[in-house]
Amino acid sequence: MSMDDCQYPAIYQAANDASIEAQSRYLRFVKVHSFLLTVAAGLGVYGIEHRESAIAAALVVVGAIFTALLMLTRRDQDTWYRARAVAESVKTSTWRFMMRADPYLEAESIQEVKSGFRKRLCSILNEHKDSLHHLAGTVSESEQITDEMCRVRLLPWKDRASFYRENRIDEQRTWYARKSAYNRQHGRIWFGILVVFQALAVLFVILRVGYPDWGYWPSEVFLVAAGAALTWIQVKKFRELESVCDDDGLAQFVVDSENAFSREHTQWLARKDSY
Repeated sequence: MSMDDCQYPAIYQAANDASIEAQSRYLRFVKVHSFLLTVAAGLGVYGIEHRESAIAAALVVVGAIFTALLMLTRRDQDTWYRARAVAESVKTSTWRFMMRADPYLEAESIQEVKSGFRKRLCSILNEHKDSLHHLAGTVSESEQITDEMCRVRLLPWKDRASFYRENRIDEQRTWYARKSAYNRQHGRIWFGILVVFQALAVLFVILRVGYPDWGYWPSEVFLVAAGAALTWIQVKKFRELESVCDDDGLAQFVVDSENAFSREHTQWLARKDSY
């Protein structure tokens, strides 16, 4: 059986959705802003002597400024990163709970374990409460410990080990392999676009020197377009990227694996905050 998103805690589902939506909005803003800047550069090259062209240029510049202000005030990039950090932290805790790994080992009462899990979820939210307050309503309306989580926790250790390998380890490995291939391919494409735009800008600068009487050399257009391509590369980050024989062994393996996953997401958020 697979572990679907609806079988994770409500906090995970809400944070995952918020991250995807914020990422989509932010990337749309980046595209629109880059396009408007390129158009503005083009209008500047060909002049704005006529009333219509002057109005068009003014509207484009105002649109670019308005888009930049929206990006600044909405802080979608911050929501995107922090919601993803919340989602992955909850996911890590969920797998620890299901695999009976530290700190959700066997206890006298399952209620004690569930209470510890809920406290951990509250702690995760409190760490990001300044930027994720809009999740509160969605989170409070749904169950945090799902039936599937409890079902998996009650499985024999061999079944839990198999479930963990197929739905966590293999899923993560497949995701990173797919993402790495995607980033490699698109990184090359956008780097090629960047080089072409920069080369054209240099070419037109040289031609302008040789033919000063010709009034329309779109060097600035390609310089802005190259800047837009570089921005897109940076936003998308195209260039980043045992043996178990009993219950105790499984618990330790899960702890080591989840610590590795957690370090990756912590470093990812730290890199974002350093920009």
